[in-house]
Amino acid sequence: MKFKKITAILTAAALGTALSACSNGADGGENRDGESNTAEVMETSNVEGTAQTESAAVPAKEYSETVQRSFLSLGNTYRLENKLSQAMQGEKTTVAYIGGSITEGVGGTPDTCYAKLSFDYIAENFGTGDNVEYVNAGVSGTPSILGNLRVKKDVLDYSPDIVFVEFAVNDGMEQLYKESYESLVRTILKQDNEPAVILLFTVTKTGHTCQEHMSQIGEHYGLPMISVPNAINPEIEAGTMTWADYSNDEAHPNAEGHKLVAEFIEYYFETLKVRDAVDSPAEMPVLPKFGNPYEDAFLAEVDYDNSNPNLQIGETGSFSLESRSAADFTKGAWVYSGEGSEPLKMTVKGNSFFFVCKRNNSGTMGKFEVYIDGAKAATIDTNQSDGWGDPYAFQAIKRSGVHEMNVEIVPAEDSAGKTVEIFAVGVTANEDITF
Repeated sequence: MKFKKITAILTAAALGTALSACSNGADGGENRDGESNTAEVMETSNVEGTAQTESAAVPAKEYSETVQRSFLSLGNTYRLENKLSQAMQGEKTTVAYIGGSITEGVGGTPDTCYAKLSFDYIAENFGTGDNVEYVNAGVSGTPSILGNLRVKKDVLDYSPDIVFVEFAVNDGMEQLYKESYESLVRTILKQDNEPAVILLFTVTKTGHTCQEHMSQIGEHYGLPMISVPNAINPEIEAGTMTWADYSNDEAHPNAEGHKLVAEFIEYYFETLKVRDAVDSPAEMPVLPKFGNPYEDAFLAEVDYDNSNPNLQIGETGSFSLESRSAADFTKGAWVYSGEGSEPLKMTVKGNSFFFVCKRNNSGTMGKFEVYIDGAKAATIDTNQSDGWGDPYAFQAIKRSGVHEMNVEIVPAEDSAGKTVEIFAVGVTANEDITF
């Protein structure tokens, strides 16, 4: 991966001058009592098995121990400091958020969710007016499997400079999730404009979080990481805070919870403001931590024009193009309405492909069978007990290496009178992958 040759010392100098002004005001680094606003501490990482021993200064503003515990890892800040310097110089800077319903803002409002609140902080502290722009690509109920497929259309097409990634409560522990999350991170990092990536980990009331393996990915790539469970779990266990203080349901922050998460992000940036050290560019590791078979995924919605040789869609058979939508899939769907048995045909060149379908907990939702070169490879059932009309990425096949495949999607025999809605097809074509 090629990096722009930006002089880190100049970046740090620009940040140091401007940020100290932001932090200290006109007092030149002293508070009203004439004392220094900063104190030297040892900057450490809370990720198990790692430690940073860099001397750093704490922010001038006082933060609670709860907020301070959210600081999981500083990471390599070279990219982030470049992007913040860019914003302070008045250049257009785009801050994007991709994740599930927490990022979308469930539990808050579009203006009071953690994403918008933290964006407002970044824009106010590092922007010069309206040069910092906001992209919220949170989609309720969706894990990084779908996030990796839609990242190009929902995030990368906006040329983001800073990207927050939040899927810790939507993902599972299986290898598919680990590889999808890592593929997503790598896809963002390898963009030509070198975006900075920040990982945010959340938690459910029952304690589910994928922070353990996601933080290993973050450490592998030297990324900044912020942890909700590290912050609030000790308070809840000690009885000084209840889950209801943070959330009104099983997972989503309430209004106060969203404010708290935004404060965690603010604390990270305030810590960065008073940091003296300068990081060098970090080369992306050649080998992944868990695997990257889904890196650079290609997603084709119903308006696709067969412009990618890795995916050619042919006859649609008993599937008709209709106006349907779910979340951010609004262009329509290939719909089977319960009649006929003719296949939707396509040719695929790749190592894996997915179907993004509407799923629901309803007997009206049908199944379809996936045939590859004449052999049945998968049966996909869109009647899911945890479905609620959401778009879901079903994996049809995963292979080692790239293969040319003739694919037929055939309505299942027991799906007469039922409905199948396919919003998109996702294809990956990676020769060298790690399992």
